[in-house]
Formats: sequence, C-alpha cells, structure tokens
Amino acid sequence: MKNRAQTTRRLAIATAVGMLIVLLMGARVTATGSADGCGNDWPLCHGSFLPANTFESVTEYSHRIVTGVEGLLVAATSILAWPMRKRYPEVKLFVPLMAGTLILQSLMGAAAVKWPQSAEVLATHFGISLVCLASAALLARVLAENRSESSEETAQTFQVENPGVILFRRLAIVAVLASIVVAYSGAYVRHTGAELACTSWPTCNGQLIPEFGGLHGIHTMHRLAALAISLFLAVLLFAGYRVREQRPDLFTLSAIAMMLVLTQSISGLIVVESGLQLLATLAHAAIMSLLFITLCDSVRLGWRRRSDSQMERVGSELPGMVLGD
Repeated sequence: MKNRAQTTRRLAIATAVGMLIVLLMGARVTATGSADGCGNDWPLCHGSFLPANTFESVTEYSHRIVTGVEGLLVAATSILAWPMRKRYPEVKLFVPLMAGTLILQSLMGAAAVKWPQSAEVLATHFGISLVCLASAALLARVLAENRSESSEETAQTFQVENPGVILFRRLAIVAVLASIVVAYSGAYVRHTGAELACTSWPTCNGQLIPEFGGLHGIHTMHRLAALAISLFLAVLLFAGYRVREQRPDLFTLSAIAMMLVLTQSISGLIVVESGLQLLATLAHAAIMSLLFITLCDSVRLGWRRRSDSQMERVGSELPGMVLGD
C-alpha cells in the first residue's frame, strides 16, 4: 500500500510537469504561427501519421503527440489516485477537474484545426489549459502530504475560525479570478496579434494613456489588468503577513505570488523589448502558469483552517478548555 501511494505521488508530479510542457508547447505553436502546420487534418497531419518536413508541421504535430502522452499520464494518475479519496478528499475535486479539462482542451484544439476559431475562443483554450495544469499540480501537492486516515475528518470536526485567515481566503479567491482575467487577456493579445502594438513600456508608444481602440487598446487593457492584479497581490501579501505566526504557509504563498507577479511584469517588458523573442514569450507563459498554481494553492490551504498537527493539539487541549483549566 505504501509503495502504491509513493508511485501515485510520483506519477501525479510527472503529470503536473507534463501538463506544464503541454501548455508551453501550445504557447510555442501560437508564438511561431504553427497552428496550421498540419492543415485542417486531425489527428492526422496532412493525411499522414507523420508530419511534413516543415518547422510548422513538426511543431504542431509534436504538440499533439505530447498532449496524447499527457492524456495517458492523466488517466493513470486518476485511476491510482481515486481509491485514495478517503484519505485525501480533494482527490474528488482535482481528478475529475484535471481529466475533464484535458479532454475539453483537446476537443477545442481539434475544433480549432478543423474549423477557424475566433480569438476569443482561442484565448479561452489557454484558460482551460491553466485550470488543467493547476488541478494536476494541486493533486500532486495533496498526495505529497502525509495524512492519517482520520486526519481530514478531525480537521473538519474541530475547525477554529480565524478572522485573518478568513480574510486571506476571500482575497485569495478574488486573486484567482483576477488571474484568470489577466491570463485570458494575455492570450487574447497573442491571438489578435497585438503583442507589439505597444513598442515601449510602461507607456504605449510614448503615450501614458493611449487610444483604447484597435490593437493598442487590447494591449493596454492587458497591461492595466496586470497592474491591477499586482496591486491586489500586495494586499494579499499584507493579509498573509498579518497571519504569519498562525499560518506561515499562507504568508509564504502570498510572498511567492508577489514575487511571481513582479517577475511576470519584467518578463512582459522583455517580450516587448525583444520583439517577441520566443524564449521570453515562453517564460512569460510559464510564470503566469506558476502564479495561477500558487494562487489556487493559497485558496486550498486558506480553506484548511488548521494543519493536522495543530488540530491534534486542539483536540488534546479541548477537554481542559471545556473544564475551564
């Protein structure tokens, strides 16, 4: 049983890493204009089981192959993790979400090949990929925790509300929603070709407040969304700082989120200054992915009002508290 648990944890980690690779390869397809590398054939490539001898064809087809391998990893992880749902109740959420979003994004990818899609739909595809990645990563995080069979029940029985943690949890939920908006707007910028509509930073072509029409407006709205979430994460960091003694894990995650959003801003600057250099573009997408995972994990841990070790202490102290000792 112990070996099976270890195998499941390792497979969950491999699945999370694989999903990140799938997401970055999808960003590479978009950044290099390789979406039509296999024509309008799916799952074949120009009617063949092998790609054509072109960069675009190999780029698109390799993305499909890696997605297929990731599908096998998701299936294996789901099968092994599901029996562990009593010890890890989060499995009942993350496994269906991970498998469902992978299937959905695969179908959307196939539809994008078969039939031309709008920039709005293609941007949604990136958002679904983020949810799939976060589900896989959080599943790996959950399975890495050392819990007893009854630890989760104990945590649910003796919950002690902390106003600071409640505030942090609510802020973290808003931060997750805001990050989805930022990720969607960034993907929309890519799919509309608005990446270089503003060739300077932080101004747009030398204007602090440019016209909001056309590609300039799309690019500027994404920058404003990025600025808004940066300011909001500063508030989340302050909320985490206030509960750092009771919940150092929440403070750590809020600090990581703040660091990632600042790094994301710097990478956005590099994307503009480098003229869409591929490595900078992929780094921008990777940092966004890590930020989304961090914020989702903040919500998960914020919902757990006390760790298992703390709950055991509460349970041991409870009789004395009731007797007034």
